Amino acid sequence: MNQLFVYGTLRPNHENAHLLERIGGTWQKGYVHGVVHILDWGPDKGLFAIVLDPQAAAVEGYFFSSEKLAEHWDALDEFEGIQYRRVRVQGTLESGERVDAWTYEMEEAQIQCS
Repeated sequence: MNQLFVYGTLRPNHENAHLLERIGGTWQKGYVHGVVHILDWGPDKGLFAIVLDPQAAAVEGYFFSSEKLAEHWDALDEFEGIQYRRVRVQGTLESGERVDAWTYEMEEAQIQCS
């Protein structure tokens, strides 16, 4: 799988987009289903954290596609930190096409630790 769904600081024109831009790839608008929380505690205060839920509302973001993603998972996992885990998710492109991708999710129990 060579796609990553991003909903926070890795999105285009946000403070950490350069981490994906230097890999080289394409961006497509789309969404997954879940709930986005804005963290209000600890070193991640102000950052976004998604909890995936197929019954929840759509969370808009971008699908970043690159054949080179596999070469960068270790660095991206390290950037996201141990509080986020990379998980598979099914999403929908702006065109309506369904796609499989990775995203970084935080366990809801960690979000409630504030």
